[in-house]
Amino acid sequence: MADDEVYLVDGEEVVLTDRMHVQCDGGNGALGHPVEYLTLEKGGQTVCKYCDRRYVHKSRAEAEAIRKAGQLFAA
Repeated sequence: MADDEVYLVDGEEVVLTDRMHVQCDGGNGALGHPVEYLTLEKGGQTVCKYCDRRYVHKSRAEAEAIRKAGQLFAA
């Protein structure tokens, strides 16, 4: 997640990534959730079923809109 950008958009965490496969653990250490392995291969985005964090591939057209509308978040 080193090159990922995390934004808050309307109170929702959105992660812009250049990877096609990501893993989400909720980001809160022991207070997170089980690791969920996700793929962005179909449609270039996905949502974690545990925490609703959305992952969007940086190549998608909406990535720039997320950067403009969102607030950069230090996850």
